[in-house]
Amino acid sequence: MPEQEPDWSALRRRAIGERIRTVRRHRELTQEQLAHTIGVDRRSIHRWETAQRDPVLSMLILIADALDVPLTLLVDNSLEVDLRQARRDERPQR
Repeated sequence: MPEQEPDWSALRRRAIGERIRTVRRHRELTQEQLAHTIGVDRRSIHRWETAQRDPVLSMLILIADALDVPLTLLVDNSLEVDLRQARRDERPQR
C-alpha cells in the first residue's frame, strides 16, 4: 500500500497550479498555447493547474520562461506580485 501524501504536499501542489493558471490567464494564453510553447500536451497543463500532478522543476522553469515571470512567482507562497508588472528580469517586492 502506498504511503499517504502529507497534507502540505497537496496544498503546495494546489497553490502552484493556481499560480500557473492565474498567470496564464493574465497573459491571455490558453492551456493549448502554453502546452505548445513548452512542448507538452494540453492535458499536462490541465493536470498541473488542477493539482492532479506535480510539474518537475525543468517544466516549472519552462513554464516561468513561457509566461515571462520569475520562477519564484510560481513556487514561493510568500510572494504577492502585481502581474501587470512582473517580468523575469524584475525582482518581486517582498
